Amino acid sequence: MHKIEPGMYLARPIPLPNDPYRFLLQRDREIPMDMVPRLKQLGILEVWVRHRGLEFLEDIIDEGLSDRQRDIYIGVRQNFETLMRDITAKMEFSQFQGLISNLFSFLKGHAGSNILLQKLDAFDNYLVSHSANVSYLSLLVGMKLDRYLIDERRYKTAREAKELHLLGLGCLLHDVGKIKVPKAVLNKPGRLNDEEMAEVRRHTSHGYEMVKGRIPATAAQIVLNHHQRWNGTGYPPRIDTLSGEEMSPLGSSQIPVFSRIATMADVYDAATSKRCYSEAKLPVRILHEMRTHCRGFFDPVVESAFYGTVPPFPIGQVVDLCDGAQAVVVDFNANSPARPKVQCLRRPNGETIKHPSLEEIDLALYHDLEIASVDGQDVREWTKSQATHELDAALA
Repeated sequence: MHKIEPGMYLARPIPLPNDPYRFLLQRDREIPMDMVPRLKQLGILEVWVRHRGLEFLEDIIDEGLSDRQRDIYIGVRQNFETLMRDITAKMEFSQFQGLISNLFSFLKGHAGSNILLQKLDAFDNYLVSHSANVSYLSLLVGMKLDRYLIDERRYKTAREAKELHLLGLGCLLHDVGKIKVPKAVLNKPGRLNDEEMAEVRRHTSHGYEMVKGRIPATAAQIVLNHHQRWNGTGYPPRIDTLSGEEMSPLGSSQIPVFSRIATMADVYDAATSKRCYSEAKLPVRILHEMRTHCRGFFDPVVESAFYGTVPPFPIGQVVDLCDGAQAVVVDFNANSPARPKVQCLRRPNGETIKHPSLEEIDLALYHDLEIASVDGQDVREWTKSQATHELDAALA
């Protein structure tokens, strides 16, 4: 939002945060500068603007996907808000299943296109938008793991093992237990004390009790186990069915594979979203931190699929190259994520390029060039770990 300048026109409409089927401004309208402070106040972090030579991006960012995301957001919001008012109210689980089925069908039908993350950050309810984002991201990753899902779910037929609609459903409801966590704790801007942290961690058990027996067990397990870690340091602990005593948490292949996918999607989306206690972080930084600070937390096979799905530099992001040129990301290179295709907008001397489509660079082919910064933040330290990961994968 801080980069908006007079004379910019919208390439996509701006949805009203609390009602995403209504729009604050329609596409092809000039953005009124006196409205920018209000947009920031509403929590809108970014908008799409028109730029000559980049019109093809409209085909990549499919609005059919946006429509399905809005459907999910509205459905989840209505149910969650009902529960917030009356915890004994009935949740419409059948509606959730229909929404996920529609989204999954859309993704399968567009498997050959470049569908990348479209977070719902502009919407005003974090719990709802986070749930929708995690569901969407998990489906994208799950679609890359066909063979692995069959291997990890041997007790199922091959077709049943790939029941990704259950993955999506479980992820959509993964944080529903937070409805029972006191708002003062959930929205505390500072560090939580031990007692408050214990209260937050109970959301997995709260959520499981809310959905158990009401949705398929495969989806319910995601609600319970999406904070389990590959190295066995997650939560909640297991409970011995005979003695009632606590046991160590699940670890490694004990964790259901759908929960392992949800864990990565949950961590990523939470860290790249604006929260009451932290600003949103750049995707390239979070992917670096997940590789380094979270080492051992994630299933290595799921990690590989995740890093081949989630771009460090999303399409449409404006970046500065190490030679001083300014460019925009136009394609994702799954084999070398930190080196996407870009189109130059300004030359190193500051000269504006009239036809960016004639200045496309595949950074994977030009090792003397790299993305140096995004929005004034030097990102080279964060891309190093990704380059190391790519080398390790090539040598494996």
